[in-house]
Amino acid sequence: MLGFDEYISETEIVLKEHRDYEMLKNMKWYFIELPKFRSAQVDMDDKLNQWLAFIDDYKGERARMAEEKNEVIKKARVEMNYLTGEEAERRLQWLREKWEMDYNSDMGQAKREGRKEGRKEGKIEIVKNLLKLNIPIEQIVEASGLTEKEVQEIKKSM
Repeated sequence: MLGFDEYISETEIVLKEHRDYEMLKNMKWYFIELPKFRSAQVDMDDKLNQWLAFIDDYKGERARMAEEKNEVIKKARVEMNYLTGEEAERRLQWLREKWEMDYNSDMGQAKREGRKEGRKEGKIEIVKNLLKLNIPIEQIVEASGLTEKEVQEIKKSM
């Protein structure tokens, strides 16, 4: 692209030949040309070259060599595998299944609470009817399973 043999060029070098690439003064820029990197014989002991190999093709042979020499790149590959490819699909599937289980659990809990509330409302209606029939409170407590205090509160609300 830039007409230099090197695959990494500093701003100063580029500006000597191509003034039209000047972007910001007083700042050093590096231009990395991966096609040139791919065809170059590079020193894989150099950390920059290791990272370039990983960035260029994290599954490629050079990246594997870099991984053997650099523990951080090995961790980066694990993260890339986690975020892309089959592992990502498995994670999405797991998240989908978890959502479904959570949803079903929540709905089941809501149904149980609704039934419980419905039974309590039903008991209250029965207690009101028994109170209208002047049934003694002790018998209503025994028949309904409610406490005497609850029955008294229902009586007050009528």
